[in-house]
Amino acid sequence: MHRLFASLLLLNAGATFAQEPQGKPGAALYATHCVACHQVEAVGAPGIAPPLAGNIGRHVASEAGRDYLVHVPLTGMVGAITVDGVRYNGNMPAVAGLSDADVANVLGHVLREFNGVTDLAWLTPEFVASVRKSGGTPNETHKLRGRLPAATGG
Repeated sequence: MHRLFASLLLLNAGATFAQEPQGKPGAALYATHCVACHQVEAVGAPGIAPPLAGNIGRHVASEAGRDYLVHVPLTGMVGAITVDGVRYNGNMPAVAGLSDADVANVLGHVLREFNGVTDLAWLTPEFVASVRKSGGTPNETHKLRGRLPAATGG
């Protein structure tokens, strides 16, 4: 009986470690750290969390935008924003406890799956590490956002 129980525990532990869908790096991290607020399809929750789907991909077109995209999960962000005409005045918590590779993977997942971005060569753990090293606060990240073109979107 003890062997059966131990075997079941090992099988369950193996399933826990194998939850990352094959070919979709960052999906399990998104499910763990982002889905509660931004929802399964990254559509957000009105007034609580803005949609990521179809909104943040445009930021990859500029260096400042890419820097901003990485700052958000590293520092979090506070302050009012408007996305698709809906005002959000929430507090995006930092997920800075994630490794540089994990941040790159979860952001890459959101950009690929929900924004159709295919060129993510810039999004490396080394780039994330350089942004992390530059530091920042949630308020400073909000200010970065305000300096981006078309800051009324995601």
